[in-house]
Amino acid sequence: MKISNKMASVLFYVGGSAAAYWVGTNLLYRSANTVIDYMLNSKASSEIEGTHTVNSIHAMLSAYKDLPETHPAYGAMVEVRDGLKDLQTSIDRAKLRYEAHKGGYISRFRTFDASPDNVIIEKKAKQLMQRIELFTNLMKLPSS
Repeated sequence: MKISNKMASVLFYVGGSAAAYWVGTNLLYRSANTVIDYMLNSKASSEIEGTHTVNSIHAMLSAYKDLPETHPAYGAMVEVRDGLKDLQTSIDRAKLRYEAHKGGYISRFRTFDASPDNVIIEKKAKQLMQRIELFTNLMKLPSS
């Protein structure tokens, strides 16, 4: 059996169209995925900052745990303790978001971006440093 030229050209056209469609969509999908991946991960930082600050300030507060309530710096110490709790809460939330990111089916293919969490942690750490500065200045005053 001999296939006519018209039939061969129709089969060639259908087969070529299917192959061109497959190659085109594959190239388009891969290039779009690469561009999106670059845009989402270009400035991603997965490191959560501020954990060492909490440990050192906690050690400082434990040195002053027996400070009498009549001391002028007692109120500032309570404020430092509250600020430390806020900072620790922010760090714990960032770690929780990281764990949730690792457990996600689609998100695990992307780099975890801790930048928004680090901005919050930096803001809380700056507030805490101001409270510590006030506390240390008040510690220099004589107790009554």
